[in-house]
Parts: sequence; C-alpha cells; structure tokens
Amino acid sequence: MWRREGYAVWIGYRSVFGVDWKEANRGPEIAAERFARWLTREGFDADFDPEPGRYRIGSAAVLTETEAVEPGRFKAVRYRLKEPPRAGVHWYTSLTFVSLSRRPDKELREHGYFLIEVSARGTDPATPIDERVRTPDLTGLVLDAVTATDGPARLTTGPQPVTARAVDDLINVLCDPGRRMPAVVAVPGDGDDLLLWQERFTEATRYLHGIASLYLLDDEAGHKLNNEFEYHWTTAALRTFHPLVDPATREDGERHPVLKGDRLEYEMDAVQAILTHRIRAATAAAPLPEPLAGVGDALFRANEQQRADAAQDRRRTHAVPGYGSVQVLERGESGDPAVAGEPEPSPFDLLIDSFGDFPNLLVTAEEGPMRHLGQHKDAATFAAKAREALAALDAYVALRRAGLWDGGGFRMYCEDSRHGGRIYPATQVAAQESDTVRQDPRMAEQRRFRVPRSVSESGYAEFWAHVKIGSSGQVAPRLHYLDDTSGPTGCVIVGYLGHHLKNTRSS
Repeated sequence: MWRREGYAVWIGYRSVFGVDWKEANRGPEIAAERFARWLTREGFDADFDPEPGRYRIGSAAVLTETEAVEPGRFKAVRYRLKEPPRAGVHWYTSLTFVSLSRRPDKELREHGYFLIEVSARGTDPATPIDERVRTPDLTGLVLDAVTATDGPARLTTGPQPVTARAVDDLINVLCDPGRRMPAVVAVPGDGDDLLLWQERFTEATRYLHGIASLYLLDDEAGHKLNNEFEYHWTTAALRTFHPLVDPATREDGERHPVLKGDRLEYEMDAVQAILTHRIRAATAAAPLPEPLAGVGDALFRANEQQRADAAQDRRRTHAVPGYGSVQVLERGESGDPAVAGEPEPSPFDLLIDSFGDFPNLLVTAEEGPMRHLGQHKDAATFAAKAREALAALDAYVALRRAGLWDGGGFRMYCEDSRHGGRIYPATQVAAQESDTVRQDPRMAEQRRFRVPRSVSESGYAEFWAHVKIGSSGQVAPRLHYLDDTSGPTGCVIVGYLGHHLKNTRSS
C-alpha cells in the first residue's frame, strides 16, 4: 500500500497558494529566509549566497537556486534541495516564489504565489519508493509568515473556527469556482466538547497543511450549514468538500466524502491516512493556476543557461577547493569560482531533476539512455524538445481527467488546438509502430519497458507509441509512451527516452 514499484519519479506533495501585493513584494525575501530556516532545522548548512547557483550543503546534498523572468508576466525564484540517495531514492524538496507583473484579470486576488513540492526519484525504476512522505515543515514555516489564500479560502496550520454568523461566508468559499484545493469541514455532535474536537481535528489534519483549508463549526453553525444543503449530512462528522460545490443538488453530494467523528477517537491513524491519501493525490495532480503557466519552462531555461555559463567558467578559471562554508558547484556569472572534480551536469541531468513538474505522467524510463544523450553535442536542444513533449503529454492527461478532451489519443489531441491545451507538433507523434517492427521479436523486445503491476502483471508492456525528439546526424532521439489514461493509473507512462531504437531502416 505504501510502496510504489516501477515508478522512476513520484510526486508526493504539492502546495500552491497565493498572497496579496504587500506580501508579494516581499516574496523573494520570505522565500530565502524560510528556506534557510528549514535547511537549518533539517540539519543542512544554510550558509549559502542568496544568488543563482548550485551549492553543496553537507555531504552530497545539493541546493540549486534559480531565477527566471518572463517580461510583462512574472519573476520567479526557486530553491530546490536534492538529497543524497537513501535506499536508492533521491528526495527533492523545492520552494518557488512567483511574483506577477500584473494580474491577468481584475477578479484575481493573488499578486504572487508560493509553490512547495516534494518528489522522489529512484536511481532505478525497480527501486521501491515509500509513499509515507510527511508534509514538509517548510510549509508551516511559510504559512506562518504570510496570509496564504486558495482563491477565497484561507490556508492555515490549524482549524479556523466558524460560528453561525459566518456560515454564509463559508458556503460562499465552498462554492466559489476560484477554490482549487479541498476544504475539510468538521461539525461536532450536539453537546460535544468543542475544545476536544479542536484537538482531535487538528491531529487528524496535521498532514494537510498547505493542501486544504480547515474549518471547525460549533453546534449552531453545524445545524445551519446542514439546513443550507439539499443533501443533508449528520453532525459529529468530517466532510471533505472538493472544488465546485453545488448545495442544491443531491447528486453533487456524492463527490464530497464524509468521515464519522467517532473515528477520531478510535481510529486516528486511519483517519489521517484516508484524508492525507485523498487530498495529496488530488492536489498533486491538480493543474497550476493559470498565471503560473510557463513558470516551470522559464526556470528550466534559466537553469540550462546557468549550467552553460558555469561550464564556460570552468574552462576559464582555476579550481578553488572551497568557497566559504559551502562548496560552489556552479555559478551563473562568469569569473565566479568553481570546484574541481565535480561532474558537470548535462542538460539531461537537469531534465531528469525537473520530472516533478509533470504530475500527470508516470516516468519509468531508465536514466542510462538519457544520460547517454546528454553527452551529444546537441544535448541542450534534445533536452528542450523532450521537455516540450513531456509538457504536452502532461497537459493531454490533465484535460482528459477534467473531461475537456475526449477526441482520441495524444496524436489527435495535438492535431486539434481548439481545446487550448499545450501541444506538440502532430507530425512528430507516432501512435503506432509498423507491423514489421511489432512482429519482429527482437525489435518488439527493445520496446518492452517497465509499468506498474496494475497495468501488467509481468511489470512490463510494449510501448509502441512514440514522439520524435530531434535529429542530428545518425542520432534521432525518441520518447516512447503508453497511454493508460483509460486504465488503472489514469496517466501516460513514459517508458523510454534515448537514442532511436532499432527498426526496419536500422543497419
């Protein structure tokens, strides 16, 4: 239940919340201070320069700071910690702050956004990844420093009390289309001890900081809320309200699960697990707010430029054993010191580290073929094209999950831009291999890649569909995928990214 096998990348936690213009102006300062404080709590050396670069902080842990600007749209800064492998798994924790240059519409309350993510990557797809990732203390540190909002909802580290006078406001929050995250509402039974409920509700939701708004009603407020809904629910219960609530229809009530309150007394561990699993899964796969479109791409480009600048610095400067209390692996400005002996990351190293940007994909591809591509002279071009393909596949799955695309597979999706989702050139997408390739045992075996056992009991399946990533001389990289959007995972599985596999034209 708690260990995933066959997943090269797993996204365990994602929180996105907005702040107003006053706090947006201080966002970069808040992000730097809170991330440094979190690093200290986690036992890492937080004495790094607040400017773009890659820093060794402790034994084998690497912190990457990246800044990106999209003129007229946003400025972004990201701190990403890559921990050394534990049991064959790298853990990543990142904090991103995005300041909007202007609000896309007058109704938008947020002027800036914080994005906190935890992801894991196995050094081998067969390495099991433990799902029991705790909510990072980093989230609480940031929430305590700002007034965090999810559209109309407040995000806090504890339940917000609601009286009868405030029930109408709560209903407006539940029904507001701007709310992206679930809201968990607790209603005590008649005569129950409200302080005891607050204590138990706080414990039940301790892993939901940053991914749900939390409300604790008193007796009178609970009865009033029940009377306002066509679908009634008993008191002495918790209810998780997903976005787009419609109080007037009984059918909508089925979307919002109820947990009986007595389970808080006798089954606290089970309640925590149920709430955490449901809500983390929903928020990790939810699309980012529209103003954040393109932020991941901008940070990736900035990181690649930072890598290229650092590589140039390495060729022009002498190595320095250490720099202050941390070792500088890369710096974005020429002339800054570098450290000898550290492997220079390739564009595909950066791409691998960015797989967490695609929550709707399951990446089971082995790293070896990707790292081989990273040695090619056109590696930067190949990596950029691969990221475009991954982003389009991720958008395809997101639209299918939202019921906004039902017009066929990924190639057909790319042929029809009317849906408004991100696409890849359809001429570069092949939904199938030739009969000759599929019927040749040797070539078919090359296209068998790892999948979760819920897809195939053997743990492997043929990946016939593929995307052309580029062409340079005899190198023609391909990305092979399996569309399981109608299957048990509900995702697209990426099984291979590397040199062109053998076909009928191969020598």
